[in-house]
Amino acid sequence: MRRPAPLAILMVLVLAAPAAAQPAPPPDAVDPWATSFRPIPFHQIAEAVTTRYAGRLLAAETRPPSPPERAMGAELVYEFRLLTPERNRLNIRVDARTGRFLEVAGRGQLQARRAAPAQPQD
Repeated sequence: MRRPAPLAILMVLVLAAPAAAQPAPPPDAVDPWATSFRPIPFHQIAEAVTTRYAGRLLAAETRPPSPPERAMGAELVYEFRLLTPERNRLNIRVDARTGRFLEVAGRGQLQARRAAPAQPQD
């Protein structure tokens, strides 16, 4: 069995030393966005989509916001593809933090839109 060359060992130690020598950032130096950003759970947004539009969810994924969505304050977007009863496909984009519907695109939006639930009267 061949022994590693001393130069190779030295290079590994030199390259690994700076990374190991750097202290961890203090707890108060943590990025505030990382601790303050709390998206709504994916399943709750999916339920809101199917409550608002009739159809079957085909796909769902997280996406970065487009520039106009970012200008509206969105930091993360949930995107859903829904097949309506009329066999149209809707693309629905929702702000992951607030649950606000940002965009609904596709044919048959009005036909797939469910009536809003009645508000209880006092």
